[in-house]
Amino acid sequence: MASPHENHQIVSITKVVTVYPKVLQPQRVLCLSNLDRQCPMLMYLVFFYKNSDHHQAYENMCLDSVFNSLKSGLEATLSVWYPAAGRLSLNQSDDKLNLWCNNEGAILVEAVTQVRMLELGDLSEYNEFFENLVYKPSFDGNFSKMPLVVAQVTKFGCGGYSIGIGASHLLFDGLAAYDFFNAWAYNSAMKKRNTVIDQVQKPVHERGTLLIGACQASSSNPQARPAAIEHLYELIKQAASRDQEERSNYDHQLPQIGWSDQKSNFVLQTYHLSGAMIEELKKKHLCERKGYLPFSSFEILAAHLWK
Repeated sequence: MASPHENHQIVSITKVVTVYPKVLQPQRVLCLSNLDRQCPMLMYLVFFYKNSDHHQAYENMCLDSVFNSLKSGLEATLSVWYPAAGRLSLNQSDDKLNLWCNNEGAILVEAVTQVRMLELGDLSEYNEFFENLVYKPSFDGNFSKMPLVVAQVTKFGCGGYSIGIGASHLLFDGLAAYDFFNAWAYNSAMKKRNTVIDQVQKPVHERGTLLIGACQASSSNPQARPAAIEHLYELIKQAASRDQEERSNYDHQLPQIGWSDQKSNFVLQTYHLSGAMIEELKKKHLCERKGYLPFSSFEILAAHLWK
């Protein structure tokens, strides 16, 4: 039988709902980078909101009102950040995970506890109790059923609240996560603000422009260079141009210690390595075990360049 102290520490889940986008989007598949495919699990954050004299306007708000406001705000946010309502999908041709935007929704949980925030000490320091403030959906190995965003709002005995959010890194990096949370907070505001808030950033979901050989490459212009590669190429050219100018400016001041008046013999080139070329490199260095690929794409390319 649990002791009174153990009962006091209990966080009770009172409601679990699936939140769908307010405006459903056409289904589509977004390709992922190999880096995102390495860690498809959820990463968690917990935000605490203390009940103090500075928040008297919210003091009498019940948990149900807070929950409904967050739910409504999340519905609006998912209409724009629609990949967050999707699921992972396994490509049958290459067994790689991609992001299926299918409007399956995010999970929102309501919970209560008798614990007071003061009992948790420094909230910036990890506390084992925090594990009870985030919702961890059961996972049986089937990624197509795992939600990519989960959130739990918990009301404390002191009247304060916490919001624990779990999100997959394949959806957001740090800056994009901030933009998502900011948009959700703006859409969930329970009263009009008198101050000017940060502008809510709109996401860009066309990540295929950052990936060479994207799964939905345009057939109308197959030779087009991805925008990110083109930008990087221009940066390299600019750096090389600045370096050449600096050398010419200081050349008359320097003795002949390796500098040359002649044009540089270096040639700047950008090469495109297709997936097929990388696979061919891997096969050239296969281990004795049949069908075993011991190298990542990064490792085989790094070794090839080093050689």
